[in-house]
Amino acid sequence: MKKTVIYSLVAILLFSACSTKLDVVGNYKETMVVYGLLDQSQTTQYIKINKAFLGEGNALTYAQIKDSTQYANALNVVIKRIKGGVELSSYNLTPDNTIPKNAGTFYGPDQTNVIYSFSTPLGPSDPLNIDSQYKLIIKNTNTGKEVSAQTSLLNDATFTLPNPSSASSSFSIIKKNTSDDANFQVQWYSGKNVRAYQMIIRFHYTDSLSGSTKTDSLDWVFPGQKTQTLAGGELMIGDFRAQGLLQFIGNQLRVYPTLLARRSGKVDIILVAAANDLNTFIEVNSPSTGIIQERPEFSNITNGLGIFSARYFKKPFGKPMDANSLDSLACGRYTKNLLFINSKSQIDATGRPVICP
Repeated sequence: MKKTVIYSLVAILLFSACSTKLDVVGNYKETMVVYGLLDQSQTTQYIKINKAFLGEGNALTYAQIKDSTQYANALNVVIKRIKGGVELSSYNLTPDNTIPKNAGTFYGPDQTNVIYSFSTPLGPSDPLNIDSQYKLIIKNTNTGKEVSAQTSLLNDATFTLPNPSSASSSFSIIKKNTSDDANFQVQWYSGKNVRAYQMIIRFHYTDSLSGSTKTDSLDWVFPGQKTQTLAGGELMIGDFRAQGLLQFIGNQLRVYPTLLARRSGKVDIILVAAANDLNTFIEVNSPSTGIIQERPEFSNITNGLGIFSARYFKKPFGKPMDANSLDSLACGRYTKNLLFINSKSQIDATGRPVICP
């Protein structure tokens, strides 16, 4: 009996050899890929829409072809505001070519970013409202293909430290009669529907060149923090040491031949909040650090792929550095060679700073 089975398997392998070609491409199936985040703190909302592609030959070549990844004026894109099952208003999105497409694998000479947008006033004239749900509906008018997704907005965080009502007009990371390693703490209470926060310290500065100036900024991005629930009201804390900020600035900036001097600008404390679906999407698509490299797929787009969710961008604090902090930039061990002007704005005859006051 065993020999019969073996002979049968050999026969199958031999006589079917002429039909072993596997068609991995198959028939075309339209797959819409959508990325969109609603943020009521912004005056314009953007939805990026592409189509997945697969073909015989080099996929990198297909990526350069506009028709492989983009829809040609065939999409009807609408976002509906819904409360208690009742549609209150709707927004018709239109193609937006104001954001250029970055060069790379998916860039071709005739390609643009496939972005749709609509304006959202921050005033009373129908802004995005946290008491409503927002449903995205995209329809390909040529094929009838339709995808949809729905999200809630995020409630604002309540910022408590530094005191937002403080009359202080400056940002102090260096306290008098203390070391430059003093601790600086930021505190806030989470908003409803928020799953994760990320704090960013943004340092603005201006470079003085011969006959001109150049303004720029650095972002010190802190690890994300997850909330325990989506109910809101949780105390969240982000802290850093003054020495850490000065060291970050010292590691990021360089002196170049045409630079005469640098002047510190404002320091912003920024909070970026993410909804639950967005946080899950980020976690699933983060680089794998374990032995198992395969990751599960996550999408909340019905009949398509991608993510439609919410975030909230909050900049509750932005003030210039005080005199002690400016002098630490000019004289401190991490930044003293970066040509920062001190608190007395002392420069020599050539326009270069006098380092220490």
